[in-house]
Amino acid sequence: MSAFILEASEGLRALGRSPGGSEPVKAQIARAARHSGLSYWRAFDLWYRKARRVDAAEIEAIRTAQATRSRERSHELACLAADFEALAERVSHLAAGSARADADALRALSRRTRNLAEGE
Repeated sequence: MSAFILEASEGLRALGRSPGGSEPVKAQIARAARHSGLSYWRAFDLWYRKARRVDAAEIEAIRTAQATRSRERSHELACLAADFEALAERVSHLAAGSARADADALRALSRRTRNLAEGE
């Protein structure tokens, strides 16, 4: 088994994972195929390492899809961090001094989320 088949299989598995948790493998393969632009059955063969070869274009499509998905997740986390910061400001203004600890907790959550977005 070649290193490219292993890379393709692992890349598709990463693309197929759902953010929410477990779901049928069939749905994960379908998601990975959709993101990478491969057909369901080609993704199936690569997923289960049944393929005898992998084209350079397929590896590139999987890598590109992974990079795109990573950028999308980073952007979504950055947006969440901004939302947490705005919520902290709102809590701070509405509740005055009594909610300072809550606002500080939201700001800390914003910082942690922003660090995740930046890959730290």
